[in-house]
This record gives sequence, C-alpha cells and structure tokens, in this order.
Amino acid sequence: MVLESLGEIVAVREFQAIDGSALTRKVRVLIGKPEPFPEGPGYYCPFQISGAGSEDIKYAVGIDAVQALQLVMVMIGATLEFRNQELGGILRWGGRSEGDFGFPSNVNL
Repeated sequence: MVLESLGEIVAVREFQAIDGSALTRKVRVLIGKPEPFPEGPGYYCPFQISGAGSEDIKYAVGIDAVQALQLVMVMIGATLEFRNQELGGILRWGGRSEGDFGFPSNVNL
C-alpha cells in the first residue's frame, strides 16, 4: 500500500540537525491517526520524517490501533537512528544526549 497522505496528524516531534558550521535545521516526525487496514484485518499507523532524507510516508501494521501505535514508535526509532548515522550523527532532540530521540529502538548500528 502506498500512502499519499498522513491523514489526521495526532503527534509531532521536532529535532535539530546541527552541522559543523553551527547551522541548524528542523527535522520533524509526524504521526498519523491509526486507521483500519483497507487490504485486510488490522490497523495501520502512518508516519513521515521531514528534513532528513526521504520524506516518503511509511506505516506500521498491527492487530488493532494500539499495536499499530506501538509498532510505529519502534519503526520511527529505527528510522531515526539509520538517518542520523547517514547524516553523521547530527540530530538532537530537546537538548538530550547524542542518539536519544525518545523513541524505542532495537537497532544496533
């Protein structure tokens, strides 16, 4: 399934991408409302990361809306870790330590 829109946005988190010249830009994670999966049972929860690479809309699928939300959080965490590595480790969230994006992740990069 290819999504053209996030639908109703239910949450947003902003990060700073800080490069060596002290310039910063905003990177945003947008999470859409979980919806019934149109191609079968279950729910999907869309998300988009803007300002750090591809801005394609991706999604996680769960048995119900709660599981779709849980899985999308892990998927976002893994995607942020991967993109941060590609960018050279320049993403920061709310003054937290390097690599702490506030999303769960089981990725070992």
